[in-house]
Amino acid sequence: MLSKKSSEIVSLKLEDKTVQAQLASLAVAKKDVETYAYFKDVAKTVIPNDKDQAQAVLEITRLASESGINIGSITFPNSNLGGAPPSTGQSNPAPSGEAGATNAQSATGKAAISQAKPVEGIAGLYSLELTITPEAGVQVPDNRKVTYSKLLDFLRKLENNRRTAQISQVIIQPEGDETNLQPYIDFSLIINIFIKP
Repeated sequence: MLSKKSSEIVSLKLEDKTVQAQLASLAVAKKDVETYAYFKDVAKTVIPNDKDQAQAVLEITRLASESGINIGSITFPNSNLGGAPPSTGQSNPAPSGEAGATNAQSATGKAAISQAKPVEGIAGLYSLELTITPEAGVQVPDNRKVTYSKLLDFLRKLENNRRTAQISQVIIQPEGDETNLQPYIDFSLIINIFIKP
């Protein structure tokens, strides 16, 4: 009988230690939640909750201008908003007619962001792809033509901007031909705007 009671006491002590360890772990987790609660507010200010294309075009154009580059066009993917047939992407200065629209109903009835794709591995986060090309040609003044250093400055500004957090593709070509090489370049950028509705 004493042996049986001794085994029960040992078992209860083990359960008690397990519960105490779980309580300590829970206390640490609660403290961490309180400590890092502000991250949710930071995420809300860093990642926009709409796909205001006019605002995105304005910001990109401003960043390019600050870098000494004139933007020729900013195109968006085809839209399926309202179930209408797909239309061609729009260029700057007149972004897609659905600027400011936040969502459309998908065939399943769930809210979806028109033109945006869900980001794999992060629930509720969408990315919208844009293609940016500079103004090029003889009509562009030399001080507004793209050089490698201007492009690098523009890329830095894009990656630090809250709307354009990822540059997915950069295509660079020198201006002129093999007989007429100039210090200017032409480029095409594909960037992703992240949205969390």
